[in-house]
Amino acid sequence: MATVATPAPSTAGRPRTADSTYPADQLAKLFAPPEREEPALKLRRLLHEARAKKSYLHTAGAYDAFTAAIMTRLGFKALYGSGWQLAATKSMFPDIGVYASHDMVKLVHEMWMGIEGARNTHWYDTDGKELLDAPPAFVDMEAGFGGPTQTFTLAVELIRARAAGVHLENQDPTNRTCGHIVNVGKQKRSKVLVPRKDWLSKLKAIKAAAQATGVDVVIIARTDSIDGALPDQEPGGVTMAIEDAWEAAELGVDVIWPEFNNVELEQPQEFAEGVRKYYPDQMLGFNLSPSLYFGKAKKAGTLISNQQLADLGFILQFSTLFNFRTAGMALERGLRKFKDEGLVALADMQIEEDDSAAPPITKMHQKFAGMNRWLILEQVLSGGA
Repeated sequence: MATVATPAPSTAGRPRTADSTYPADQLAKLFAPPEREEPALKLRRLLHEARAKKSYLHTAGAYDAFTAAIMTRLGFKALYGSGWQLAATKSMFPDIGVYASHDMVKLVHEMWMGIEGARNTHWYDTDGKELLDAPPAFVDMEAGFGGPTQTFTLAVELIRARAAGVHLENQDPTNRTCGHIVNVGKQKRSKVLVPRKDWLSKLKAIKAAAQATGVDVVIIARTDSIDGALPDQEPGGVTMAIEDAWEAAELGVDVIWPEFNNVELEQPQEFAEGVRKYYPDQMLGFNLSPSLYFGKAKKAGTLISNQQLADLGFILQFSTLFNFRTAGMALERGLRKFKDEGLVALADMQIEEDDSAAPPITKMHQKFAGMNRWLILEQVLSGGA
């Protein structure tokens, strides 16, 4: 019988690559220290702190990484993911609930990329001396894109994507529309509501999602009852919205947001007093929507203030599409000129940037996008060659 020779044990060790370790001090500058506070806990803390100071937390809707990065650099304490802006800026849809349910999950991730990009770039540019705060984001769940099961699933995915808070409205998801569609020209109609028990079931589904994930997400209950109606019934009103709020408050939601369609203080005051009759500590939310005529009120000398709203308990104040309107105005003005004048328009833009007392943070566009960081990384990984 033939004998099989046993191979001699290999004496060769693991291959060693020259320069297989990289300078720790240089790599440490590439990424800002991670945020330690969970987004949901941070947002709730900010709300409670604002209430304790008899103040308010206000922000605007971000619709991509770019707007989230700018807001982070400017020091906004929180960000908002607006369904209206998502529908219009990503798909050119009106706000009628036609985008895919999980598009907001994608937007939350994109906003987080903007937040982290701004933090990392600023950390590098200041040589690790300045750390930008990471603003938690609360976002739009529309009417839940179905029943409680769909609401639960979407809430879970939003929480996994690092959403700090979510808001859910009491419109019928098959007929939902923008909260201010009643204000658009002659095509006015009452928003179609669901029975209160159905809305409450979906709010409970969000609480179940929080329990299932172990993340105590901030829950914002929105009522459209002031300008809405149940099928084949008369329109609701402030009283109906107050009754909605009592039920939501009993569930323990963090914030209750009634959608208004005028700029007077009368309805917010009536709503706030009605809710706080039984729930004196309930925090309220207010949509500073450009659909409402705040400009006319300012010209007339009747503009309400953020503090007046805060005094009524509207602690969370946000503008759903401030960024959309601001960017649209600036882009249209600039592009009209570029279309007519070409290079002259570009030159004038640069002159305006240079002459500005506070140059825009996008002026140094490569720096804004973090190119300096990536050039260093490229140099480190190539061994300095």
